[in-house]
Amino acid sequence: MAWFAGYPREKIQWYPTIDPEKCVECGICMNCGAKVYKWTEDGPVVDQPYKCTVGCTTCATLCQGNAITFPDKKPLRELYQKERIWAKVKKELAEAGKFQVESNTNVTTGCCETSAPPNVENGGCGCGTAEPVESVENPPEEVEGCSCGCGGDYPDEYVKNNPDEPKTLADSDFIKKLEEYAHSIGIKSIGYTTVTPELIYPGQSPLFSNAIVLTMEMSDDLILTDPGTAAQTINDAHYEKLGKLTYQIADFLRENSFAAESAHPYGGVVNFSALGQKSGLGWIGQSGLLITPTSGPRQKISAIFTSIENLPVKDDNKHSWIAEYCKRCGKCIKACPENALIETETCCGGKETEFIEERCIGCSQGCTYCIEDCPFDQKEYADIKNRFDNMNTKLMERSKTKA
Repeated sequence: MAWFAGYPREKIQWYPTIDPEKCVECGICMNCGAKVYKWTEDGPVVDQPYKCTVGCTTCATLCQGNAITFPDKKPLRELYQKERIWAKVKKELAEAGKFQVESNTNVTTGCCETSAPPNVENGGCGCGTAEPVESVENPPEEVEGCSCGCGGDYPDEYVKNNPDEPKTLADSDFIKKLEEYAHSIGIKSIGYTTVTPELIYPGQSPLFSNAIVLTMEMSDDLILTDPGTAAQTINDAHYEKLGKLTYQIADFLRENSFAAESAHPYGGVVNFSALGQKSGLGWIGQSGLLITPTSGPRQKISAIFTSIENLPVKDDNKHSWIAEYCKRCGKCIKACPENALIETETCCGGKETEFIEERCIGCSQGCTYCIEDCPFDQKEYADIKNRFDNMNTKLMERSKTKA
């Protein structure tokens, strides 16, 4: 029997539902590694629901017809916290040499599931008696480099060719139609800016300096899934989906006689976070991630370089206050399990945050702890801004009183 956070898997109501009215029979769900689906004469059906990995919604993310849905994920948060704590306890016991494993307790489970502690069914807590996720005697080999697809070459999967003589000016009505179309297919926010040399990675040369910046919000399944194979799969699916949306919007531009070049979110063409900040969508926090009013730090970013020379570029950025707020917060630094974010003292006695990229497992294992602990992911942007402003006002009043 498979268990999760001390509960029998069958008691956790987490499984997909297919809406036959929306299903286009694309067959993408049949790639499920847990073999949840079965193909019939009427198309795909949910054949083994309780084999579904708890919290995983990759099939729904990739579904071409948006026909797959899952239950509300909020009740899973407490279970994930229990599972995370239990995993840490097992690791500490293993390191201390106090984790004994019986040879007859091996149970094959899903990638996010664990074996049941032997005495759980009898009401005991099972401390130190469950099967470890990793063998103490045979630790896994360390993998050098990143196993994801970041920084790779992602050629534009366009359907429409760029026009021979592309238009360079767009009126406000077209910009409105462009934004409405982008929002309708899943884009969360849109910004506009010009691409300057410092934003372009070495060896890259976009066709145009006019950029449309796109964001897509990360789903709860990615944020709540602990780092590992399952989280990386969900993370990769997010990048793939935003990449496809970016290609669709680029084709929309071409259909309206504008030239376009897509920058896949996984590609190494430009610094997307910096591009997003320059476009006025938000501000880069201590974690190195773009923080926006609409999604906080939980978004993937892509861009389209276009022939449109009169994009509605904003000259100011009203989100610069985030930098000062982040200096006083530091929750993302404490949340990082790999110490990829460290505070260093400057020559003037101040502090600055250093991001050590080779330590970060956000890309290779789908880690989102810095996002999950960020106040901007837990509270409304406006509420945080109001409290920050009120605090600064009080500090100024106190300083005047002392003077």
